[in-house]
Amino acid sequence: MKNSILLMFTITLLLSSCDTNTPERNIGFVTGDNSELQWHLGTQEAIDVVTSVDALWKNQDYEGMREFFADSVKVLRPNGTYTNSFDSFIESLSDGSNVTWSYDYAFSVDLDPEVGGEHVQAGFSVTYPGTNDSDERIDYQHESYYIVDGKIITLNQYYIRNVQQD
Repeated sequence: MKNSILLMFTITLLLSSCDTNTPERNIGFVTGDNSELQWHLGTQEAIDVVTSVDALWKNQDYEGMREFFADSVKVLRPNGTYTNSFDSFIESLSDGSNVTWSYDYAFSVDLDPEVGGEHVQAGFSVTYPGTNDSDERIDYQHESYYIVDGKIITLNQYYIRNVQQD
C-alpha cells in the first residue's frame, strides 16, 4: 500500500513538473503594421546559410554561392550601390583578391515564426592592404540578411570605417 501511494505521488509530481504551456520566448518590439508582433530567436539553419556563403565568398566561388541566393536578390552594398539580381550583385564585386576578412559574429531573429523568413545579422572585420598611397586599413562591416527557405532574399551591407586618431 505504501509503495503504491509513493508511486502515485511520484507520478503526480513528475506530471505536474512537465509544463507544456511554457510561453514562447519573445523579445523587443515592432511599431506600425506589425505592432502586435515581437521578435523571436531564429534558427541555426539560417545562420548556416550565411556561414556557407562566407566560405564560398572567401574562395571567390561565386557560382557556388548562387544556390543560396534568390535570383531576384536585392543587395545594398556599403558604397551605396544597389543591385536586384544575383548576377548583377556578382558583377558589382571588385576583384578584391588582396582584401581579407574575419567572420566575427552572427545571430538570427524571426518576427513571425509561423510565417517563415529570418533576419540574420553578421559582422566582419575587413582588412584592406596598404598601397603606395595609403596604409593598411581595417573596417568593420555589418550585414543584414533576410532568408526564406534557405535563400537570401535581401542583403544590406554597412561598414564603419576605422579612423585612426593621431
